[in-house]
Amino acid sequence: MHCARYHFASLFIATALAQGPAALSTPGNLKVMNAIVSQFEDGAPLGPDDRVGPGESIYFRFDAAGFRTSDAGKVQLTGHVQAFDSRGTAIASRDEILIGTSLRDEDKDWKPRLRSQFQVPPIAPSGVYRIHYDLTDELNHQKAAGDSSFSVAGRDVRESATLAIRDLAFYRTADEGVALKSPVYRKGDMVWLRFNATGYKFGEQNAIDVAYDVAVATAAGRQLFSQENAATEKSQAFYPQPWVPGSFSLTLQPDTLPGVYTVSVTARDGVGNQTVTEKAQFRVE
Repeated sequence: MHCARYHFASLFIATALAQGPAALSTPGNLKVMNAIVSQFEDGAPLGPDDRVGPGESIYFRFDAAGFRTSDAGKVQLTGHVQAFDSRGTAIASRDEILIGTSLRDEDKDWKPRLRSQFQVPPIAPSGVYRIHYDLTDELNHQKAAGDSSFSVAGRDVRESATLAIRDLAFYRTADEGVALKSPVYRKGDMVWLRFNATGYKFGEQNAIDVAYDVAVATAAGRQLFSQENAATEKSQAFYPQPWVPGSFSLTLQPDTLPGVYTVSVTARDGVGNQTVTEKAQFRVE
């Protein structure tokens, strides 16, 4: 089972071009504009066909216009940025970006740029992700907001209200992307089985406690192998991990008899006190 321990990083940057005494005063008609989602800081915007992968960093920026400047040339803005996955769940805490500066007369066309950075969760569903951003002019309390989006090429594991094992299937190798339609092996082969556990409950701070046992039996029901707690997943994170990937491998011995064998996977949810078992068969020729 792959352990999901990840942290989200936030970058708060406010850029001021100049500071000093001034005598500027504008009424304020606050706007947010020029929002850009990119894979690099100050990079080119992602196109409509671009998709990022789980675990990748996203850089976001937008400009402020129509803000108020006090008689003394002061500017005071507060911005927020937060990203949500395709299911509407926040993937990182809300960034707060503060801009407080003074402008000279020659800076009257200056537009503040607000920046944020976050990470797509390493285990994340595919789909369109949304970035919500807002801005408040602290001098006159005007507000403005907007939404941007980007696409993630993640995975899709069917949700469940209770503990469930999804996508239980056999593979030829550990990294093979497509499951075997007819799982047939020979003596000496390595059998790979992968699956996803979902529908478990969350504790405080999205804590999860998932483990699984594995057993192998002959067609007649005689158990050949069993291992309790073959893997465990205990973690906490801001983002509620939607599923836990699991894998198991078995090397067929030279004296393995031809026939059909059954693998049983039992997943246990320590937080929700749930247990579920799924079985799958492979053949040895």
